[in-house]
Amino acid sequence: MKILNLLLPCSFLLPLTAMPLELSAQTNSNTTFSQRLQQLRSPKAKGYVWVAAHRGDWKYAPENSMEGLRNSLFFGADIIETDVRQTRDGHFIVMHDATVDRTTNGSGTISEMTLGDIRKLRLKTNWGQSTQMLVPTLEEYIDSAHGRAIIYLDKAGIDLPQATQGSTVQALLKVLRAKKTLGEAMFVLDWPYEKARRIFGTALDSVIYCPVVDDRIANLREYVDEYIEKLRPVAFQFRMQSLNSQSYALLPHILKAGSRAFVAATWPQHTAGHDDHASIFEGHERGWGWLIDQGFSIIETNFPKDLIHYLRTEHRH
Repeated sequence: MKILNLLLPCSFLLPLTAMPLELSAQTNSNTTFSQRLQQLRSPKAKGYVWVAAHRGDWKYAPENSMEGLRNSLFFGADIIETDVRQTRDGHFIVMHDATVDRTTNGSGTISEMTLGDIRKLRLKTNWGQSTQMLVPTLEEYIDSAHGRAIIYLDKAGIDLPQATQGSTVQALLKVLRAKKTLGEAMFVLDWPYEKARRIFGTALDSVIYCPVVDDRIANLREYVDEYIEKLRPVAFQFRMQSLNSQSYALLPHILKAGSRAFVAATWPQHTAGHDDHASIFEGHERGWGWLIDQGFSIIETNFPKDLIHYLRTEHRH
């Protein structure tokens, strides 16, 4: 199969069935997944930028769908960001919203529905077109990504109504242990260290745990330093409203301590305006390039195919 190095700035406008596979058949052929996972955990490994696909690939497939996951793996994403929600009968499905209304042909609150109710539904594309695709379970997602990409489990800090604090994380850890994928799972939370250690227990040392760095966190410098001293996280995820933020000021301190800097380019308010849209519509050096120059080595994006193409032209992926 011939691979054309063609960047499509407006590729998200193409219909689901029009994805040209020859433009996106990309793999991380120089390293295996286990090698990249080892590199991620090593502060000495430099030069590689890890790509996290936001809700999988939702430009060519419904968000958080198995097809979106497979597309992201096909493009060469290192991390698949996905959202987990728990059903009334205790199963985890992959969906962003608390209800099924926006992304399926049904309606209802997930925590009030059974897995059987949800499996009767069909996903919709990001422009509202009906499909025959099912809502994935977390186990299906893990099985497809195992040994190929890290699964970033967003919404893990949200517990069911009347549930004990941290019950969602503990239930997720049970699934991950059963699947033997603790070390391939990423959690991003703004919990203080004591709370994270109490709820995760020894699993905190096995998962890829990324504390949030956000000006809204009280005593932010002390919070960061406690994590550095007691855990030295693989990465911290930054949320920088502006370059005058305390979060941005802590970037050199965190990098010097040996943790990686992670940022979601999906949002301008997390990147001080250097986000995906700046990259696509104003030039890569205005967005992704700027982030990399600052020291960010994990970038979450709505455009995994385009970011990976850019990184490969810059010999960073």
